[in-house]
Amino acid sequence: MKKIATSLLVTAALAALAVSAASAAPLFTEDFSYALGSALNGQGGWAAHSAAGTNAQTINTAGGLSYAGYPGSAVGNLLGPLATSGEDDSHTFTGQSSGSVYAAAMVNVASAQAAGDYLFHLFDGAIGGGAFYGRLFVKASGAGYVYGLQFKSNTGTTCTSYSSSVKTFNTTHLLVVKYTFNAGLTNDKVELFIDPVTNCTEPTSDVAITNTSVPCTGATVDADAANLDGVAIRQGNA
Repeated sequence: MKKIATSLLVTAALAALAVSAASAAPLFTEDFSYALGSALNGQGGWAAHSAAGTNAQTINTAGGLSYAGYPGSAVGNLLGPLATSGEDDSHTFTGQSSGSVYAAAMVNVASAQAAGDYLFHLFDGAIGGGAFYGRLFVKASGAGYVYGLQFKSNTGTTCTSYSSSVKTFNTTHLLVVKYTFNAGLTNDKVELFIDPVTNCTEPTSDVAITNTSVPCTGATVDADAANLDGVAIRQGNA
């Protein structure tokens, strides 16, 4: 029997952008400004790449999430809640193969499970190829939860690094996933910034993983990304 969470996650104001030596214009911005009750799949370039129609991702609340200083604060509507299993949706943008790619989202977590699972990621090439990078995880921790990050999909959940900062449920956070292309093989880097100050100065990341130093025993070093060209929102089993 498929288990459905009453309220797992709400996201709003999703943005993906590339930054090199100087700030660049966003590659893609999403405020979920669609009709209440409508499905995300098929709107604004979003497409379901897994379990289409099962616990479909929908626009459920008017008014976006808020985070002081963030351009997308209180803009658009809310997407969610996400279930413990169901439709996964993705959106492409112009492929990036050098420098750094950043993906930012305001997220409000209402509940999580102890096993932890991922809910958002970048991808390389066609979404069906399974080359998922910078996978963003959430898992329960005590009375709250923690955010985590994984370099790539094939390294397994034991290779996830979690922040030590326990967050309170039903609070909005700004999360930024960064992927950095480095010269050479198997040495690219992913980082997670949690609630960064929005003053145009990049802080130290809360979680950082270099491909050659995945945080688990016996893991196979995976391939670096070749061309990051999309983001995905996922409904996992945990």
